[in-house]
Amino acid sequence: MKRMLFIISQPPYANSHNAELLEAAMVGAVFDGEVSILFRDDGVWGLMPNQHGELIGQKTFSKMLSALPTYEVDQLFACASSVEGRDLSITTSPEIGLLTTEQQAILIATQDVVIGAQR
Repeated sequence: MKRMLFIISQPPYANSHNAELLEAAMVGAVFDGEVSILFRDDGVWGLMPNQHGELIGQKTFSKMLSALPTYEVDQLFACASSVEGRDLSITTSPEIGLLTTEQQAILIATQDVVIGAQR
């Protein structure tokens, strides 16, 4: 079983990149991949509740997140300093684990595949 990490680091509605990463994560899980998702930098904005992507003609990111458990994608993490630096309170479902920079490095190092690591 391949361990796959998808890193979301861009704002949720800047383009379609984040939605495509979530869709790829779901596909990876369907094919028995062990999928994790890490939100960092401006990607943490995608964890905010009550989003309405349809108002700007995009898929609603928070709705896509709520579908992840259906695909058995339950290893979701966020960069603690990114969340703190933006003064966010993460109260989403599924649950998001906050990771330090060191913990993120360990997570990345233990994966077979890392997708979407952009800055």
